[in-house]
Amino acid sequence: MIPSISWGRNFAGLEIYLTHNRDHEILDMREVSSIHNASAEMALVAEQAPRAKAVVMHISLSAAVEDGELSDETWKHIIDDLLDEFGLHGHQLVAVRHRDKQYDHIHLMICTVSPLTLKTPSKQAFLAPHARQKGVASFALKKTEIERLPVADVVWRSFNQFALFRLQDLCRAIEKRLELRQLRTHLEMEGVREVGPSRRTKAAHEHRQARTGERSLLERADDIRAALDLPSWHQAGRALAAIGVGFEAALRKSKKTGARIVGLTLFDLRSVNNRIKASDLDTAQRRYGLLQIEKRRPADAISFERWWPENTDYLRACPEMKADEVRPNRTEFELYRTQHFEARRLARLERDRLKRAHRAKRKALSERMTKQRKEETARLPSSQRRSFSVAFTKNVRLPQLQAVDDEHRAQMGKHRLPRLLSYALFMAQNVPEKSVVKHSDPVFYEMPAHKPITQEAAAERSASAPRRVQSKAEPEIETDADIELQLARMAQQSGRSR
Repeated sequence: MIPSISWGRNFAGLEIYLTHNRDHEILDMREVSSIHNASAEMALVAEQAPRAKAVVMHISLSAAVEDGELSDETWKHIIDDLLDEFGLHGHQLVAVRHRDKQYDHIHLMICTVSPLTLKTPSKQAFLAPHARQKGVASFALKKTEIERLPVADVVWRSFNQFALFRLQDLCRAIEKRLELRQLRTHLEMEGVREVGPSRRTKAAHEHRQARTGERSLLERADDIRAALDLPSWHQAGRALAAIGVGFEAALRKSKKTGARIVGLTLFDLRSVNNRIKASDLDTAQRRYGLLQIEKRRPADAISFERWWPENTDYLRACPEMKADEVRPNRTEFELYRTQHFEARRLARLERDRLKRAHRAKRKALSERMTKQRKEETARLPSSQRRSFSVAFTKNVRLPQLQAVDDEHRAQMGKHRLPRLLSYALFMAQNVPEKSVVKHSDPVFYEMPAHKPITQEAAAERSASAPRRVQSKAEPEIETDADIELQLARMAQQSGRSR
């Protein structure tokens, strides 16, 4: 069961969200006369407590799909447990079940101001931080529990203190009691995070491996951990270089303090974009963030903050690595990127100019056609004006506007640029043999000869080629000044000339 909680002051807006244009069912109402008057009655009570800020309490509870649809009585017992936890018994409440999802879920609209006391709930007692046990849910204490505890172990907080965490712990207890699908507790989630990278991190590396064909550094996690466990950064750097891995400082820039080292990043020496955070190597027994690594080092070991500024080029001193293999030469690629973005900027400016010119030209033509239609329509009898306007629009106005649009589309097609090549694809090509680029021309690079022709490649190649716009096959309509000839032509086209 997944809970969610939010606060506000707009009862009417929440009522609209819960009931308007939704497949819903009123599950329960307390201290209100009807669903239509609920928001007004709650707002009237909330006005009596002007110092209260968050008077609307919106809670949603979602059961798992495999739990099926819970009975009304089960939901009402869950609502009672929730009100008991926050001390909201006797407050106005509306419970609505939505049926617009595959899973069963309800929404609660609660007024935090009591209609009896015209105040929010009083402060509740909780265990003090030093008295809490790790992994044990910390709910609001009952009166009998307070009496058994020392005064120093009890603290008083607002009724909505840590509301979401308390809701989550309450849902875990309800899942066990009702034998529903049980989600992980905070302690279990913490243990999962310590084991290693999250599912999202693993999915990102798997996606990159499928896209580039490169092995993820997580596959060499054991060797990397062994190297990072060495007593000095110099030894760790040489051991990592021997397995084709480098590291660098993760910096956080600030206007006040400048660049500050906040972590450690590991990367593949043959593909600098294949990188992970050192903390992705964490296990349940040992963590590999920068601070944790340094805590395990000998007391006389040089810290990374002192060692790194003087050894940023440490890889070139490693005998395990050749100088030209330390970092790929990106000069050609950076030059290509700069030229590509400059060509893209110039093309964008030219397209904007063409769009402005096209709008002005189309507007002028449209106004001229409208003026011509009005002048010629004024010469006709009233019974013929409508049919003439329709024929003029179809045979004269629209074809000329379409010709202007086609001309504009052809001009815009000449300024389309291909996509920016990735570094790997760019390096797969023979950079010195590219076509010569002039200072004022857009940058176009040919596709590698060994690359198979896919749908994406075909679309990319067609986008870079100028489009040829063929003129319409329809004959050009000539406007005759003689109104009688125009009427005769219209009658002939409509079949009424015989």
